[in-house]
Amino acid sequence: MDGRCKCILGVLVVGILLTIILVPLSFSYVEYYEYGLAQRKTTGSVDTSRVYAKGRYALGPDYKFLKYQADAHVETLRSFSVFSSGDSNSSIGLDFKLDIDFTYLLKKDEIGVVHQELARSYQGIILSRAKDAIKNEAARVTFLQYFQNRSLVETRFRDAVQRRWEINPSLHATLDQFHLGRIQIPESVAGKQLEAKIQNERNDQEAFLQEAAIEREMTAVLVNSIDLETQKVLRTAFAQASLIQSRATSQARQLIADAQTDGIQQLVAATEIDGQEQLTAFTYIRTLQNRRGDSNNNTTVEINYLTPENIVKTRAV
Repeated sequence: MDGRCKCILGVLVVGILLTIILVPLSFSYVEYYEYGLAQRKTTGSVDTSRVYAKGRYALGPDYKFLKYQADAHVETLRSFSVFSSGDSNSSIGLDFKLDIDFTYLLKKDEIGVVHQELARSYQGIILSRAKDAIKNEAARVTFLQYFQNRSLVETRFRDAVQRRWEINPSLHATLDQFHLGRIQIPESVAGKQLEAKIQNERNDQEAFLQEAAIEREMTAVLVNSIDLETQKVLRTAFAQASLIQSRATSQARQLIADAQTDGIQQLVAATEIDGQEQLTAFTYIRTLQNRRGDSNNNTTVEINYLTPENIVKTRAV
């Protein structure tokens, strides 16, 4: 009886010890930044039918987790050589280097497929396809577009990488962030670009100077036309003023002549001069008086009022 009790007690002790040892070994953990696939320790086989997210799982002492990265994978390409497209069908592109950073995420539901198709080499394959996609797309982008429209070039590279990953066999990854960094061009290319920019500035300067000269000539022509128009207006005004003055003088003389004629008629009527001899004498005297106003005439006229009484008459002896 004692032997039997001891045997039972031993079995219980062994069972308790095994429980204490095996229960902790039965639990496996997956961190928040990981995905897990159940893998047998004894055979190494992996169950790809279920993907485990973060947490603690009782798989048994013969299982452990084969883990894959759940958060973003960061890839950095430094001085990555590409070849640009030519500006035309007759020109070739340029060889230069790019700095590119991108991140990607594995698709949780396809982790089992990733293990079956790529296993632990998936990172190298994903990076290789990304490089191929960037090189192929870079050959379709002209050199100037890298500097004039970087955002468009970055978007084209991003779309090209995602398309390349989705081509069968798919890589079961999603591109997250993509950034086109520094663009390194050879010194010879930089020198040529600088010379081209300087030449463009010189061309613009020459065009500006030519336009300025044309503007000056046009301004001079306009000023000359304004001066001519001004002279025309002034001469026209002077001519019109002279015409008006001449007409006014002529009208004034006519008025004076008419007034004189009317005055003479009234004078003749008032003095009762009706004989031809008297009219002739009056006209002669008036003519002499009018000539006194002429500066070139030295004639002196004296009028004496004689009567028959103060005239000495002679008679023949």
